[in-house]
Amino acid sequence: MKCTFEKMHGIGNDFVLIDRRITPIELSQEIIQQLADRHTGIGFDQLLLVDYSDQPDCDASYRFFNPDGSEAEQCGNGQRCISLYLKHLRPAQETFCVSGLAGLIHSRVNSDGSVRVKMGKTATVTALSIATDQQCYHVLMGNPHLVLQHVTVADCDLQALMQEYAGDYDGDINFEVVELISSDEIKLRVYERGTGETQACGSGACAAVSALQYAGQLSNMVKVRLPGGVLQVENSNNNIYLTGAAKHVFTGEISI
Repeated sequence: MKCTFEKMHGIGNDFVLIDRRITPIELSQEIIQQLADRHTGIGFDQLLLVDYSDQPDCDASYRFFNPDGSEAEQCGNGQRCISLYLKHLRPAQETFCVSGLAGLIHSRVNSDGSVRVKMGKTATVTALSIATDQQCYHVLMGNPHLVLQHVTVADCDLQALMQEYAGDYDGDINFEVVELISSDEIKLRVYERGTGETQACGSGACAAVSALQYAGQLSNMVKVRLPGGVLQVENSNNNIYLTGAAKHVFTGEISI
């Protein structure tokens, strides 16, 4: 079967988007793994599936899948790419609503091409007691995160730190290492469950900001510097907003 797809990215966090309203295809875990292979498939950090929504006043529904075929509840960069895709289908429309595992997600495509996504209510943060001088937080952002505050992120061994601090989760958590630059700026690296280290992670950026806001170290508007670029995270009226670029790379077709 021929399947049309869109290749997109949000500051380097790359996606394949398939609109099941156009191509009503069923994808097994094995097929998702094949599509994710960067040598023999298409390659992506996450697969985005868009479909009809059963919720009133929603433009579409969303599902996110990791390269190993497991399903993720939330993906901030993926949400921005879905919004940009819907904007392409409806150029006159500026705001969108989609439904999925993380609930209803509202977004706006700005005139400069950036996308602002309402990620939901202020995250649930728990400070963890660990046997080191590092501070660690468990954060729920619609999906689970473990945030480790570190002196510097540039040259840290991210995978080794993940094994040390998140090993008990058996890979079922997203792991962030965050460096505090100032009260309105952080640096961040993310190891996403089912994927590995990525250039950027929107929900991870929100989780890291939420953790350090919980600790009283950050203001309500924070610039997050990731390997792939910069995101803006805002905590306003007990809601978390994520703003950043989204890009369409190309449209393709693959036989499945």
